[in-house]
Amino acid sequence: MRAKIPFEFHTSSQLVEITSQKAGDLKEFREILKGIDGSSIFYHVHHAFREHQFAPGVYTNDFAHWVENEIGEHVLAERLANINIKDYTKLEALRDKIVEILDGYLSGNPAGGTIPAKHGFYFCRAIGIILKTRYEAWDREEFCDALKKVGLRSLFFHFFEARLRLAKQSNDFSNWIKDNYGDEVLAKKIEALDPYIYTMDQLCDQIINLVCKRRDGIIGRIFKWLKIR
Repeated sequence: MRAKIPFEFHTSSQLVEITSQKAGDLKEFREILKGIDGSSIFYHVHHAFREHQFAPGVYTNDFAHWVENEIGEHVLAERLANINIKDYTKLEALRDKIVEILDGYLSGNPAGGTIPAKHGFYFCRAIGIILKTRYEAWDREEFCDALKKVGLRSLFFHFFEARLRLAKQSNDFSNWIKDNYGDEVLAKKIEALDPYIYTMDQLCDQIINLVCKRRDGIIGRIFKWLKIR
């Protein structure tokens, strides 16, 4: 079935800039975090995924990694690492959650706020440059073929950036399927995928498998109906 409009695959490049904001302890970290640009929060939570540096058992967000390795506060690092980022579609809400965790920890450990870090935390921010690729899909088969070819940074843009940095509430793939095919079931299944427990390659495979399985199921029902007729 041909879509009303094609899915146009985009990708993004990032210019990473080190800001002038540096935290030497948890109190300074908290104060800077409250006012830092949202793109900085997105960068420090996601860049390990974008650069495909994710590995099971390793802290993927820079905040937890710094607290563990430079401050030595394991409990706080675990709390920061265990934030379910998928629950958030606005960076302001994610910021509030991080600050809430810091406040809760420091209220019970006030002396921990001034323990000097072995190395300070330098806040960075990323300026995104969005580019259209040569790939587009008019149906679900073309979509799966293009997703295999387009590159993982395109997957990152449409799945991660669309939800949080661009505050679209859902990923671009689910929106396209819902808007063009009215397939709420498949759209919800893709949206239900937790991208933070997969490598990027695994996430790509999961999406393709869901789309192909749904497509094959629809075709099977059509043939069954024609046979009955």
